Amino acid sequence: MKKRLAVTLAAVMLAGSLAGCAGGGTTAAPETQAQTQAEAAKTEAEKTEAEKTEEPPAEEKPAAEATKVIGVIPKSTLFDFYKMVRQGAEDAAAEHGYTINYQGTNSSTDTAAQQNIVEDMDMAGMDALVISSIDAKAINDTIASLKVPVITFDDEMDPSVCLTTVSVNHEAAAAAGAAYIAEKLPNGGKVAVVSSEAGSDVIQQRDRGFENELKKHDKFELVGIYHTEGDREKAANIMQDLLSEHPDLVAVFCCNEGASAGASKMLKDEGRTDILAVGYDSSEELINNIYDGSLDALISQNPYGLGYNSVTAAIEAIKGKTDFQDVTESPYWLIDADNIHDPEVIKILDPLGTLNLK
Repeated sequence: MKKRLAVTLAAVMLAGSLAGCAGGGTTAAPETQAQTQAEAAKTEAEKTEAEKTEEPPAEEKPAAEATKVIGVIPKSTLFDFYKMVRQGAEDAAAEHGYTINYQGTNSSTDTAAQQNIVEDMDMAGMDALVISSIDAKAINDTIASLKVPVITFDDEMDPSVCLTTVSVNHEAAAAAGAAYIAEKLPNGGKVAVVSSEAGSDVIQQRDRGFENELKKHDKFELVGIYHTEGDREKAANIMQDLLSEHPDLVAVFCCNEGASAGASKMLKDEGRTDILAVGYDSSEELINNIYDGSLDALISQNPYGLGYNSVTAAIEAIKGKTDFQDVTESPYWLIDADNIHDPEVIKILDPLGTLNLK
């Protein structure tokens, strides 16, 4: 800048000298020369000041890092299943620079408490919500009032209030459990279902899927579907009653982690390993129950994948994606003693290698 100012002043002075020569030796008046120089200096000063106040290019400004938050609400915090969901959700969020606000009830039947969590998260601020609803119909209006994208998992919700549901086909998965029993016990016999929450859409789908498949095999008798609210103690007590009322029971199908854990423990305690037991969901305890024979098979949903894929869908929605399918189907696997040692199966059951397996 100083160089530019010096050049300008030199030019003005040279012009004054030349003017004096052209005027036959008459020099410019001192005040005129001073005025010209002052105006030039003023112009340069104004340019300098303008350059000082001019905004730097946008790319040179340090970008403010906004914290992105995705709310994640499980059906309950009681089960290991949802711990794996949480891990998958956190990993997906971290990969894209988001954080997770994870909250849930300590009951899988407390719809009011879950609704309060949704409202609290909305007040606190979030960019999207991922939820496994306890009762989709009861919470529908609350979800519909949200101004952020909503992704549901493990339990379908009205497509008008959520972009997609990430879930297995629960009817088909439970039907696979019935088909497994029919294959292993060709002579048929009495079968019971130790189920979970009677009011849950997902549990109703599982109950229905199992019952409809079992009806295709006329040698079997379904003695009843018994709801435990997912409580392992209640499941154990129901299993004990079933052993007393139906000592000739040949198989039992359990509809979630709590029911599977309680029923299989009672079978083990009573020494009834002759009863074929098929569980639903996977946890460290249930996997080890296959190892020790108190469970014969598990229907596994890959909970880590549910959490990961649900949050990934939420991030896509935040970025503007709208063309989701109503249901984003997630795979399930039937796991038993024949395949549980397969490295690919272990990767599904324990993707992080953190479980203490036998």
